[in-house]
Amino acid sequence: MRLSMQLGSMLVAMLLSWTAQADVYRWVDDKGRVHFSDQAPVGGNAEALDLPEVKEEPGTPDLSEFERMQRQQKLVKMLEEERLAKEEQRAKLAQEAEERAKYCTRFRNRLSYLDQYTHFYDEKEDGTREYMSEDEADAYRSGLKQKFRDECGEA
Repeated sequence: MRLSMQLGSMLVAMLLSWTAQADVYRWVDDKGRVHFSDQAPVGGNAEALDLPEVKEEPGTPDLSEFERMQRQQKLVKMLEEERLAKEEQRAKLAQEAEERAKYCTRFRNRLSYLDQYTHFYDEKEDGTREYMSEDEADAYRSGLKQKFRDECGEA
């Protein structure tokens, strides 16, 4: 039983491994073992087997060289577009970071003068000024400093 399973699996393996039709010979040696080969043994009694032609069905259809090149070019184009999009995103983020750094530098410079001023005012629509009280001015300074901390992450 074990011998027949080995022979069967060997025969199947041989049949699947051939890509072109070839003659297959079967013979039994002196010890009673059955052999299969694509060449008949010298001086042996071999029988040529009449096997059906096996048509190979690949997992993917054969593509012409032109179709293969088209697929490659499509893939290359897709990867290039992805790379350019990533570079564009990095450039955009770098520009935003640079603008933010400039904004925070200007904000910090303005804050440095904030404590020197004692009078703050709101300008009304008619052009007149309404000056803040000392408490309002302190609250205004504190609000600007808090806004700087919130927007620029610095003290």
